[in-house]
Amino acid sequence: MADRSIAQEELQALGREAGLDLLRAAPADPFAETERIYLERHEAGLLGEMRWITPERIRRGCAPEELLPGARSILIGAVSYLVHEGVGRGGYGPRGKVARYALGDDYHDTVKLKLQALHRALETHLGTPIRTRVSVDSGPVVDRAVAARAGLGWYGKNTNILTPQLGSWVLLGAMIVDVPLPYAEPSRKSCGSCTRCMTACPTGALIAPGVLDSRRCISYLTIELKGPIPRELRPLIGNWIFGCDICQEVCPVNRDAPVPSHPEHQARPAWGHEPDLIELMGLSDEEFRIRFRNSPVKRTKRRGLLRNVAVALGNSGDPQAIPALVRALDDHEPLVRGHAAWALGQFLSVASRRALEAALGRETDPWVHEEIAASLANTGVAA
Repeated sequence: MADRSIAQEELQALGREAGLDLLRAAPADPFAETERIYLERHEAGLLGEMRWITPERIRRGCAPEELLPGARSILIGAVSYLVHEGVGRGGYGPRGKVARYALGDDYHDTVKLKLQALHRALETHLGTPIRTRVSVDSGPVVDRAVAARAGLGWYGKNTNILTPQLGSWVLLGAMIVDVPLPYAEPSRKSCGSCTRCMTACPTGALIAPGVLDSRRCISYLTIELKGPIPRELRPLIGNWIFGCDICQEVCPVNRDAPVPSHPEHQARPAWGHEPDLIELMGLSDEEFRIRFRNSPVKRTKRRGLLRNVAVALGNSGDPQAIPALVRALDDHEPLVRGHAAWALGQFLSVASRRALEAALGRETDPWVHEEIAASLANTGVAA
């Protein structure tokens, strides 16, 4: 047991000193209802190809005692990643869109550092060693369920946690500890009758209030999905190339959210909320590694990002995209070549048809060959 106790106000002050915008604590009891819901959605296939989310992982994530024997409390911290978008770069070429959380440094690292600082401060305050288990998104802890239990916010119909202070523009980090802490009551707020997020989703991924079909979610399609994006969904993605903010942009709770000062979330050089798609289409492997080192974008790898860029260029309708897409027909990654072929099929131009015909004759990958043939058929040219 700790030598000294801590009041809720003192706990929140320690969180602010560690760089967290919000901090609450919840008892480390099992999350039985969350486990039931997650297992049902896993069984229904709503999690898509996120194969690391296994039933066993779900069960462990909902059982804090299994993650940290002797667990007494779970701390849940939130950091706002909302930043001013700034002035757009010059030029007239087609632009993409990037989810705001991916503009700066990788939150897995930055939020974890803040939780580690909180751990040290809490040990100093309580005068005793504290055993912990830290989890930031990629860990098994069900952080949104913890946030709801701790009163940090409530589940929105878009499945995000909505906080009264910062809206849903928050990154969550959880820390299981083996000491009792002061708990807050769960929030009584809700989205009421508002369904703006559900009607705004271009792909219809929000199939019921609080129920997301990941297989249709733009964030899933542009990040988690590693293979080809289904053809029928490509036109619905628009110009999103990494993640999606649509369901947050239309949310009334986010309308007047403040913009805290967190330098680590500022946009990286040659990146930004609306990057140049043609320039990105020409990235080499080395250029990708340099530009997105310590960035969430590295998760897609170059082939995933350029797959998304190709789709966005095809959706742009801008003929300036054609030369970059033609060059991409010779990319060393089949995933890039196939989506570039689809994108060229969206342009009814002589240049795109000739490039596709030439590529059809030299392509050896069966899937890419199929994509080229489908695009030629779309442009009225027999394969």
